[in-house]
Amino acid sequence: QALIPPVEEAIAAGVPVAMVDSGIDSDQPVASIITDQYAGGFMAGEEMARLLGEEGLVANLGIQAGSVSAGRSEGFADAIAQYPNMAVLETQWTDADAARSLNIATDLLTGNPELAGFFSAAAPIAVGIDQAAIAKGVDKELKIVTFDPSPEILPLFDDGTIQAIIAQDPYQMGYQGVAAIDAFLSGEAIEEPNLELAPVLITPENVNTDVVQALLQTPDKFEK
Repeated sequence: QALIPPVEEAIAAGVPVAMVDSGIDSDQPVASIITDQYAGGFMAGEEMARLLGEEGLVANLGIQAGSVSAGRSEGFADAIAQYPNMAVLETQWTDADAARSLNIATDLLTGNPELAGFFSAAAPIAVGIDQAAIAKGVDKELKIVTFDPSPEILPLFDDGTIQAIIAQDPYQMGYQGVAAIDAFLSGEAIEEPNLELAPVLITPENVNTDVVQALLQTPDKFEK
C-alpha cells in the first residue's frame, strides 16, 4: 500500500515501473513478476503432512497480515485442512523478524507441548524457530518447513533441523522484470505482464539436482 503513490507518480512522470518479487494493489505498473505465494504455502502444507504421517498439531508463522506474502500462510493452512488428523494453530505474524519469531515459537512450544511442526513463511522466521526448538530440546523431533533457501537456512537444512524449503526463483524474477521494461521501452507487447512463477519444493531427495542447485542462494553465487 505504501508503494502505490510513488510508483504511480513515477509512471505519471513517464518512468515505467515493473514490480519484482512483491506487487502492489494497482494496475499501473507495466509488469508484475512474483512467486505464486499461495501455491508455495500449499506445497509446504502438503510436505508437512507427509513428514508427520498426516497427523499432528502444527504452527503457522507468517510475515504480515494483509501483505502479498500472507498468501503463504493461507496456502499452508488450507493444505493442512485437507487432513482430518491434523490441526493448525492460528497464524502468528512475525514481520519476518528472527527475535520476534524466537519469542513466538517459544510461547507456542510452551503452551502446546504436543506441537509437532512449524511452517515458516521466511528465512529469518525459521532461524527464530530453530533457536526456540534448541532451547526447548526438541530440535531433533520438530518438523520445520520454510520459505527461501537463504545462506542462514542452508546449514540448518544440511544438518536436518529444517526438513524442507520452498524456493522462489530470484534470477528469473529479475530477468523477467528487466525484459518487461525493455519490451515496454521498445514499444513491444509484454507477453505476460502479470507473471506468477511456480515455487519449487526442496527436500534432501532432490537438493543435489541441477534445477534445485540453481535456486540455492549460496555465497559463491553472490560473488559472481
